[in-house]
Amino acid sequence: MTVLCWRILCGVSAGAFVGVSVLLLCLHLLKNRYYHNYHDDELIKTERTDNSLNTLYFTHGETRKYIKKYVICKTVYDKFLVCNFADKCAHILYYVLQYNSRKRPIAVLRVEEDITGDSSKVIALDRRCAFVNVVAGTADGVALNTDVIRPLSVNRIRLHAFLKSFALFLGLFVLRHVLIELIAGNMFLRQYLTHLFNYIAVGGSFVLAVLHYFITVQCLRGKNGKRLSGGNLTYDFL
Repeated sequence: MTVLCWRILCGVSAGAFVGVSVLLLCLHLLKNRYYHNYHDDELIKTERTDNSLNTLYFTHGETRKYIKKYVICKTVYDKFLVCNFADKCAHILYYVLQYNSRKRPIAVLRVEEDITGDSSKVIALDRRCAFVNVVAGTADGVALNTDVIRPLSVNRIRLHAFLKSFALFLGLFVLRHVLIELIAGNMFLRQYLTHLFNYIAVGGSFVLAVLHYFITVQCLRGKNGKRLSGGNLTYDFL
Protein backbone atom coordinates (compact mmCIF):
# COMPACT_ATOMS: atom_id res chain seq x y z
CA MET A 1 0.00 0.00 0.00
CA THR A 2 1.18 3.50 -0.77
CA VAL A 3 1.70 6.26 1.78
CA LEU A 4 -1.39 8.04 0.41
CA CYS A 5 -3.54 4.94 0.99
CA TRP A 6 -2.39 4.67 4.61
CA ARG A 7 -3.12 8.36 5.15
CA ILE A 8 -6.61 7.97 3.68
CA LEU A 9 -7.22 4.96 5.93
CA CYS A 10 -6.06 7.01 8.92
CA GLY A 11 -8.42 9.85 8.06
CA VAL A 12 -11.37 7.50 7.54
CA SER A 13 -10.57 5.74 10.81
CA ALA A 14 -10.43 9.04 12.70
CA GLY A 15 -13.84 10.02 11.32
CA ALA A 16 -15.28 6.59 12.14
CA PHE A 17 -13.85 6.80 15.67
CA VAL A 18 -15.69 10.07 16.27
CA GLY A 19 -18.89 8.65 14.76
CA VAL A 20 -18.81 5.46 16.86
CA SER A 21 -18.05 7.46 20.03
CA VAL A 22 -21.02 9.76 19.41
CA LEU A 23 -23.22 6.73 18.68
CA LEU A 24 -22.24 5.16 22.01
CA LEU A 25 -23.16 8.34 23.86
CA CYS A 26 -26.51 8.63 22.08
CA LEU A 27 -27.64 5.01 22.42
CA HIS A 28 -27.16 4.74 26.20
CA LEU A 29 -27.00 0.97 25.89
CA LEU A 30 -26.20 0.54 29.59
CA LYS A 31 -28.99 2.81 30.79
CA ASN A 32 -31.07 1.17 33.51
CA ARG A 33 -34.65 0.11 32.88
CA TYR A 34 -36.86 -0.11 35.97
CA TYR A 35 -39.74 -2.32 37.00
CA HIS A 36 -41.17 0.67 38.92
CA ASN A 37 -41.73 4.18 37.60
CA TYR A 38 -41.29 7.19 39.86
CA HIS A 39 -44.28 7.74 42.15
CA ASP A 40 -45.14 11.07 43.80
CA ASP A 41 -45.53 9.93 47.39
CA GLU A 42 -47.97 11.86 49.58
CA LEU A 43 -46.22 14.53 51.62
CA ILE A 44 -47.36 14.51 55.25
CA LYS A 45 -45.44 17.48 56.59
CA THR A 46 -42.22 19.44 56.39
CA GLU A 47 -40.44 20.42 59.59
CA ARG A 48 -37.42 22.64 60.03
CA THR A 49 -35.19 22.32 63.08
CA ASP A 50 -32.01 24.13 64.07
CA ASN A 51 -29.87 21.53 62.32
CA SER A 52 -31.99 19.98 59.59
CA LEU A 53 -34.96 20.09 57.22
CA ASN A 54 -37.16 17.01 57.57
CA THR A 55 -39.81 15.96 55.05
CA LEU A 56 -42.18 13.14 55.99
CA TYR A 57 -43.95 11.05 53.33
CA PHE A 58 -46.35 8.11 53.13
CA THR A 59 -45.16 5.15 51.07
CA HIS A 60 -47.40 3.75 48.35
CA GLY A 61 -48.76 0.46 47.07
CA GLU A 62 -48.10 -2.87 48.76
CA THR A 63 -45.00 -1.43 50.44
CA ARG A 64 -47.29 0.45 52.86
CA LYS A 65 -48.28 -2.84 54.50
CA TYR A 66 -44.71 -3.15 55.82
CA ILE A 67 -43.19 0.35 55.63
CA LYS A 68 -45.78 3.01 56.38
CA LYS A 69 -43.81 6.25 56.26
CA TYR A 70 -40.32 7.62 55.70
CA VAL A 71 -38.56 10.87 56.47
CA ILE A 72 -35.79 12.51 54.45
CA CYS A 73 -33.48 14.55 56.67
CA LYS A 74 -31.27 17.21 55.09
CA THR A 75 -28.48 18.85 57.04
CA VAL A 76 -25.69 21.16 55.99
CA TYR A 77 -23.35 18.20 55.68
CA ASP A 78 -25.41 15.23 54.54
CA LYS A 79 -28.78 13.63 53.74
CA PHE A 80 -30.26 10.53 55.23
CA LEU A 81 -33.45 8.50 55.33
CA VAL A 82 -35.33 6.81 58.17
CA CYS A 83 -38.30 4.50 57.54
CA ASN A 84 -41.23 3.84 59.84
CA PHE A 85 -42.30 0.18 59.84
CA ALA A 86 -46.00 -0.69 59.93
CA ASP A 87 -45.30 -3.80 62.00
CA LYS A 88 -42.36 -5.71 63.43
CA CYS A 89 -40.56 -8.09 61.07
CA ALA A 90 -38.00 -10.79 61.78
CA HIS A 91 -36.36 -9.94 58.46
CA ILE A 92 -37.15 -7.36 55.79
CA LEU A 93 -35.45 -6.38 52.55
CA TYR A 94 -36.34 -3.17 50.76
CA TYR A 95 -35.02 -0.89 48.03
CA VAL A 96 -34.51 2.87 48.18
CA LEU A 97 -34.72 4.45 44.73
CA GLN A 98 -33.07 7.87 44.79
CA TYR A 99 -34.00 10.69 42.40
CA ASN A 100 -32.55 14.13 41.76
CA SER A 101 -34.54 17.39 41.73
CA ARG A 102 -35.76 16.62 38.19
CA LYS A 103 -36.99 13.23 39.41
CA ARG A 104 -34.42 11.32 37.40
CA PRO A 105 -32.89 8.21 39.03
CA ILE A 106 -29.35 8.57 40.34
CA ALA A 107 -28.85 5.56 42.64
CA VAL A 108 -30.51 2.51 44.19
CA LEU A 109 -29.85 1.16 47.67
CA ARG A 110 -30.63 -2.40 48.77
CA VAL A 111 -31.29 -2.50 52.51
CA GLU A 112 -31.79 -5.51 54.80
CA GLU A 113 -32.78 -5.42 58.47
CA ASP A 114 -33.42 -8.08 61.11
CA ILE A 115 -35.85 -7.90 64.04
CA THR A 116 -37.20 -4.46 63.22
CA GLY A 117 -38.64 -1.99 65.69
CA ASP A 118 -40.70 1.07 64.89
CA SER A 119 -37.97 2.75 62.86
CA SER A 120 -35.27 1.62 60.47
CA LYS A 121 -31.58 2.27 60.75
CA VAL A 122 -30.29 5.57 59.40
CA ILE A 123 -29.69 5.25 55.65
CA ALA A 124 -27.24 7.66 54.04
CA LEU A 125 -28.43 9.20 50.77
CA ASP A 126 -26.59 10.67 47.82
CA ARG A 127 -26.11 14.43 48.24
CA ARG A 128 -27.87 14.95 44.89
CA CYS A 129 -30.95 13.09 46.12
CA ALA A 130 -34.14 15.18 46.33
CA PHE A 131 -36.81 12.45 46.32
CA VAL A 132 -36.99 8.74 47.04
CA ASN A 133 -39.35 5.83 46.53
CA VAL A 134 -39.20 2.98 49.02
CA VAL A 135 -40.09 -0.42 47.55
CA ALA A 136 -40.48 -3.49 49.77
CA GLY A 137 -38.63 -6.56 48.52
CA THR A 138 -39.30 -9.39 50.95
CA ALA A 139 -40.77 -9.42 54.45
CA ASP A 140 -40.63 -12.50 56.70
CA GLY A 141 -40.25 -14.75 53.68
CA VAL A 142 -43.05 -13.11 51.66
CA ALA A 143 -41.67 -12.07 48.25
CA LEU A 144 -43.09 -8.75 47.04
CA ASN A 145 -40.48 -7.50 44.58
CA THR A 146 -37.44 -9.58 43.71
CA ASP A 147 -35.73 -6.65 42.00
CA VAL A 148 -36.25 -3.04 40.94
CA ILE A 149 -33.84 -2.79 37.98
CA ARG A 150 -34.28 -4.88 34.86
CA PRO A 151 -31.17 -6.91 33.97
CA LEU A 152 -29.30 -5.74 30.87
CA SER A 153 -30.16 -7.85 27.83
CA VAL A 154 -27.40 -9.92 26.26
CA ASN A 155 -27.93 -8.15 22.92
CA ARG A 156 -27.43 -4.70 24.46
CA ILE A 157 -24.32 -5.89 26.29
CA ARG A 158 -22.83 -7.37 23.11
CA LEU A 159 -23.64 -4.30 21.00
CA HIS A 160 -22.10 -1.99 23.62
CA ALA A 161 -18.98 -4.19 23.83
CA PHE A 162 -18.68 -4.34 20.03
CA LEU A 163 -18.95 -0.58 19.57
CA LYS A 164 -16.44 0.10 22.36
CA SER A 165 -14.01 -2.46 20.96
CA PHE A 166 -14.41 -1.13 17.42
CA ALA A 167 -13.73 2.40 18.71
CA LEU A 168 -10.65 1.08 20.53
CA PHE A 169 -9.29 -0.49 17.33
CA LEU A 170 -9.94 2.69 15.34
CA GLY A 171 -8.27 4.83 18.00
CA LEU A 172 -5.19 2.59 18.13
CA PHE A 173 -5.00 2.54 14.33
CA VAL A 174 -5.04 6.34 14.15
CA LEU A 175 -2.59 6.72 17.04
CA ARG A 176 -0.18 4.23 15.42
CA HIS A 177 -0.21 6.10 12.13
CA VAL A 178 0.19 9.55 13.71
CA LEU A 179 3.17 8.34 15.74
CA ILE A 180 4.76 6.84 12.62
CA GLU A 181 4.30 10.15 10.76
CA LEU A 182 5.89 12.07 13.65
CA ILE A 183 8.78 9.69 14.33
CA ALA A 184 9.68 8.36 10.90
CA GLY A 185 9.22 11.58 8.94
CA ASN A 186 8.98 11.69 5.15
CA MET A 187 12.38 10.05 4.69
CA PHE A 188 11.60 6.71 6.41
CA LEU A 189 7.79 6.76 6.26
CA ARG A 190 7.39 4.64 3.14
CA GLN A 191 10.00 2.16 4.38
CA TYR A 192 8.26 1.64 7.72
CA LEU A 193 4.74 1.43 6.28
CA THR A 194 5.79 -1.46 4.03
CA HIS A 195 7.70 -3.20 6.83
CA LEU A 196 6.39 -6.25 8.70
CA PHE A 197 6.42 -4.30 11.98
CA ASN A 198 3.69 -2.02 10.67
CA TYR A 199 1.37 -4.95 9.94
CA ILE A 200 2.22 -6.52 13.30
CA ALA A 201 1.18 -3.27 15.00
CA VAL A 202 -2.16 -3.26 13.12
CA GLY A 203 -2.69 -6.93 13.95
CA GLY A 204 -1.84 -6.30 17.60
CA SER A 205 -4.43 -3.50 17.72
CA PHE A 206 -7.03 -5.87 16.32
CA VAL A 207 -6.19 -8.57 18.88
CA LEU A 208 -6.44 -6.05 21.72
CA ALA A 209 -9.85 -4.94 20.45
CA VAL A 210 -11.09 -8.56 20.29
CA LEU A 211 -9.84 -9.23 23.83
CA HIS A 212 -11.50 -6.00 24.99
CA TYR A 213 -14.81 -7.20 23.51
CA PHE A 214 -14.83 -10.52 25.37
CA ILE A 215 -13.63 -8.95 28.65
CA THR A 216 -16.32 -6.24 28.45
CA VAL A 217 -19.07 -8.79 27.76
CA GLN A 218 -17.87 -10.96 30.65
CA CYS A 219 -17.65 -8.04 33.09
CA LEU A 220 -21.11 -6.67 32.24
CA ARG A 221 -22.72 -10.10 32.47
CA GLY A 222 -20.95 -10.52 35.80
CA LYS A 223 -22.45 -7.21 36.99
CA ASN A 224 -25.88 -8.50 36.00
CA GLY A 225 -25.34 -11.63 38.09
CA LYS A 226 -23.93 -9.67 41.04
CA ARG A 227 -26.87 -7.29 41.01
CA LEU A 228 -29.43 -10.10 40.92
CA SER A 229 -27.73 -11.79 43.86
CA GLY A 230 -27.84 -8.61 45.94
CA GLY A 231 -24.66 -6.78 44.94
CA ASN A 232 -24.20 -3.11 44.24
CA LEU A 233 -26.48 -1.58 41.65
CA THR A 234 -24.10 0.51 39.58
CA TYR A 235 -24.91 1.01 35.93
CA ASP A 236 -25.59 4.02 33.76
CA PHE A 237 -28.13 6.35 35.42
CA LEU A 238 -28.10 8.94 32.61
